[in-house]
Amino acid sequence: MDIKKIGLVLLMLLSFIWAPAQEEVSAEQTAIEQEVNQQLWKPFKVAWEARNWEAFNALHTDDVMRISKWSGIQLGDEYKESIKASYQKKDDRKKTIDFWLEHRIYRENMGYEVGYYRISSEEPGKEIRNYYARFHIVLKKVNGQWKIAQDWDTNNINGVPVTEEDFAKGKVLEY
Repeated sequence: MDIKKIGLVLLMLLSFIWAPAQEEVSAEQTAIEQEVNQQLWKPFKVAWEARNWEAFNALHTDDVMRISKWSGIQLGDEYKESIKASYQKKDDRKKTIDFWLEHRIYRENMGYEVGYYRISSEEPGKEIRNYYARFHIVLKKVNGQWKIAQDWDTNNINGVPVTEEDFAKGKVLEY
């Protein structure tokens, strides 16, 4: 048997060994994504839209680090207290939030996700306004529950606003 045939046989054997491992990783990834969707994103949407600060804060680790150009860096209780104060203010606007996730990477009890969100805000007698942003979050599984450990978002990337077109590139997260 010549070297080319040996190489071809080895390549075929490796592809048979490697392909099932890829499927296994993919199935594991999908299972974690579904778990994160149910434990984090679904209750996040519900709590955020209802302005339920207790439920919202429970989705974050005690030492959460929140970074935004609007409020700078906030840590743990400082961030959670700001959510409590904000959510307790009277607000007649009906707001909804939707997400799509561009990158989702997990390792054991940690995760990193990058995505986009759209906030729709409706005030009585006015047109619905939409706001768009991109976010990066670090997840941590604490006592079997996925939580946000770091959260950063922005409404522009390299000085270019995040738009409806950016948001439309992905599929809205379904729970």
